Amino acid sequence: MLLDSDFVFYEKTFTSSASRKLTTYGSFFNIKHKFHFLSLKVKNKSGRNDTGLRVIRTKTSILRKNKSIKINYKLNYTKPGIMAAFSFIPFKNKVASLIFFNNGYVTYFLTTENHKLFSLINFKKKKKTIKKVVIPTYYSMLCKIKKLSYISCVELLPNSGSKYSRSPGTKCRILSFDEKTHSSVLILPSKLKKIFSYYAHALFGQILLSNHKKYYNGKAGYWRTFGLKPIVRGVAMNAVDHPHGGRTKSVRYQRTPWGKTTKFK
Repeated sequence: MLLDSDFVFYEKTFTSSASRKLTTYGSFFNIKHKFHFLSLKVKNKSGRNDTGLRVIRTKTSILRKNKSIKINYKLNYTKPGIMAAFSFIPFKNKVASLIFFNNGYVTYFLTTENHKLFSLINFKKKKKTIKKVVIPTYYSMLCKIKKLSYISCVELLPNSGSKYSRSPGTKCRILSFDEKTHSSVLILPSKLKKIFSYYAHALFGQILLSNHKKYYNGKAGYWRTFGLKPIVRGVAMNAVDHPHGGRTKSVRYQRTPWGKTTKFK
């Protein structure tokens, strides 16, 4: 049982090694606790995928020590819940909302601009009908959303998981509905019109961090923090290291570092 004293924030002042007074704020209720089933540990596979093929040519020793948060893209939960905390994912530049449902289920959803901390998520069922009405600030089916409204994290088919408009700062817009074919037309962030199911789920509003696409990379070591090294040209290598190296032009077509012909991309 949670008491009101669990949500009271306490203040703690201490002196750092630089002889400066610092003040921290915390709570006795650990709402940002990462559950073991909600996080994924990144394994070092030396640039190989599950089939054994090399996907990344070079990898640094800068590995992700922190576990990445497992985001749930299925929005078909009808139980009431509460939005407990927001967590930032640095390598993906996303914000996830930690939600506690009343049946004990805990999950992470993508955070939109409409999300509010400690707000309730509630579904209301009507008698003798299958339709469900949701508070219009979080997520719902497309058939219950007004036209020309902005949504994000959209499913293509019902209960299949969100596949569109999941990047930071992206959003879609509803154009029209067709009740005969049970479909709806949406405008994607790429200005492309696409048909979605009439009963697919989506989040209200725009995904958080809209300044992500406006960010200008002016740092040489920006991608080094993501665990990627700069790729060296094969012509600049020796013949032992690459088929293009050694100042010889015996290779007619472009080759990969492992001797196979490229796809000419």
